[in-house]
Amino acid sequence: MTDKQFAKDVAKELDRRQRRRKVLVFGGGIAAIVAALLYLRCGGGWGLGGEGAGSGSGPGSGSGSAIAAKRCEVRVAKGGITVENQPAKVDGVVTACKKVGAADVVVTGDAREGDWEDLRKALEAAKIDISLRRPR
Repeated sequence: MTDKQFAKDVAKELDRRQRRRKVLVFGGGIAAIVAALLYLRCGGGWGLGGEGAGSGSGPGSGSGSAIAAKRCEVRVAKGGITVENQPAKVDGVVTACKKVGAADVVVTGDAREGDWEDLRKALEAAKIDISLRRPR
């Protein structure tokens, strides 16, 4: 190996080191910015558990358990419409779902499209919240 070749190899290695150092510094800076943004946006903790600062005794009353709102279970299939597993007509579905104000509707692939359209229009006219699901 000549002195000229040796000098080129050393220069290349120094360039590689400098490039690596720049990437690490730049990456570290980006990571620090992201960590700061997460800290500021997500609050004072990292979600690792531990006791909170409060005493837990407030003016509220109740058991503290949350119960999901009840929704009418409606299924539109080839055989017709069912509400809570009971056969029903469109009027019956609207009457049953009007009490709770919301309906989970499952429209199967073999259902008659006209049945679903009639039901949808009646539920919307009665201002009942519809959550639609079409299984595959």
